[in-house]
Amino acid sequence: MNTTPKISIIVPVYNVEPYLSRCLNSILNQTFTEFECILVDDCSPDNCPSMCDEYARKDQRFRVIHNQQNQGSSLSRQIGIKQAVGYYVLFIDSDDWIEINMVEEMYAKAINENYDIVLCDSMDEQTGFYTNRPESDSTDKIARIKQLLSLEIHPSLPCQLVTRKLFLKVTFPQASCYEDWVITTQIIHYAEKVSFIPAVFYHSCSNPTSLTRNAQLEDKRTNEKYINYTLIVNFLREQYGDLSVFDPELSNFVNKAKLGIILNKRTRKNSKLLFELYPQSNQLIFNRKSRFPLYHKVFLFLATKNILLPLKLLDLFYVIRKKLKS
Repeated sequence: MNTTPKISIIVPVYNVEPYLSRCLNSILNQTFTEFECILVDDCSPDNCPSMCDEYARKDQRFRVIHNQQNQGSSLSRQIGIKQAVGYYVLFIDSDDWIEINMVEEMYAKAINENYDIVLCDSMDEQTGFYTNRPESDSTDKIARIKQLLSLEIHPSLPCQLVTRKLFLKVTFPQASCYEDWVITTQIIHYAEKVSFIPAVFYHSCSNPTSLTRNAQLEDKRTNEKYINYTLIVNFLREQYGDLSVFDPELSNFVNKAKLGIILNKRTRKNSKLLFELYPQSNQLIFNRKSRFPLYHKVFLFLATKNILLPLKLLDLFYVIRKKLKS
């Protein structure tokens, strides 16, 4: 490239052959042209490596990094960051696609008003779900993190245009499941100015081979989720000391993870999340801002006392609830 790109778009690529062309074409056709696109081939077993090479041959803005061994999406993103030269960075998942004006609109917002992070909305093609953002631009870091924990700010990295200098401060997790939570918590903390564009620029695809959708990898996901939740809690403790400033949002966030462990037949005997991860959350199981049904709260409370009720009781609760509603 003759000039330094203003934005580095980083795309980790693994086993997404049916979706990759759509993703890369949506980048290629952007109305904003001063970007580089770094494709990180994470030892993909399909035709993705050759497809990446073909795009790099056709357009000098595209370049490919072929990992020597599979690293996972988190470390592949970090590899891309180390090679990036743009002032801003945008991550895109290789099975998703973006609107033609996404980069232009987000860059204009960021550069004209000097924001460290600009976020947009996203939509899932199958469910139609899209994320809503808070309207105000908060400079209160504790308030922003509480918004993140309560999903007013969505952690999805591909919906964020971020100054590259922030990522240089981030510790990337090795575990890929829930990696966006770990990374976004850090950049939200380090950022001085964050803003939002209430527009759906990003489109996610329900890829059946994705780690987050593969039932066979459920145990791995549970373990990685525990690891990454621990990283989040430890980071907040290191930066702020007293974690109670984030409650009840932090407790609700952690208790949701604990509840997921309990309601899974294969993982419910894993007590790590129940006893080791932010035990203060056990005191706020019944707080009013917790949106769990009462019987879920009871199951969670008893589990923290090392009492695991049979899951068949939940079926009974569901039947009773259905009859009461009818």
